[in-house]
Amino acid sequence: MALIVNESASGDSNTTLFWVVTACGLIGSLVPTLVKMLVQIVVRESEMEVSLRRQVCDLKAELGSVSMIDEFAKYAKIQRKINKITEELLHQAQLRSTSTMNVGILATVVFYVILSATIVYLLLNYRHVPVIILPEEWLYPLGSILSLPSGVSGGVGLPPWLATSGSVGRLMARALS
Repeated sequence: MALIVNESASGDSNTTLFWVVTACGLIGSLVPTLVKMLVQIVVRESEMEVSLRRQVCDLKAELGSVSMIDEFAKYAKIQRKINKITEELLHQAQLRSTSTMNVGILATVVFYVILSATIVYLLLNYRHVPVIILPEEWLYPLGSILSLPSGVSGGVGLPPWLATSGSVGRLMARALS
C-alpha cells in the first residue's frame, strides 16, 4: 500500500498543495524561533558599544595598576571615566533593547499576517480538495473526521492536515529550543 498524494484532478497542483499546507503548519509553529534568529541577524552590537567595552576594559586594567592610597587623584579620575563610559554603555544597551523589541514585534506581525493570508486563501480555494489520500484502513476509525471538509473517503482535508503539521512543528520547535 503506497502513500498517495492526491493526484486526482490536477496532479502536480495537489502535490504542491500538500507541501504548501505542510510548510504553513510547520512555519506557524516555528515563527517565534524564526523571529529570534532574524532579530539576532538584524540587531547587533554597534561598533560604538564594542569600542566603549574595550575602553572600559583598558581603563579597568589601568585602574588595577594604580594604587588607590598613593595616587588617589589619578585613581578617582580613572574611576570617573569608567563610570561615565559604563553609563553610556547602559544607554546604548537600552537603545539596542528597544530596537530588538521593535524588530521582533514587526517580524512576528509580518510572519503571522503572511501566514494567515496564505491559510485563508488555501481554506477558501481548496477546502473541498483532500491534501493527501491514504488507504481508508489507515484512517479507521477517524477517517470521516480527517476527511473534513472534502468528504473524500481516505482523504485528509486541509484543516486536519494543518493541525497535524502544526503539532509536528511545535514538537520540532520544542526540540530546537
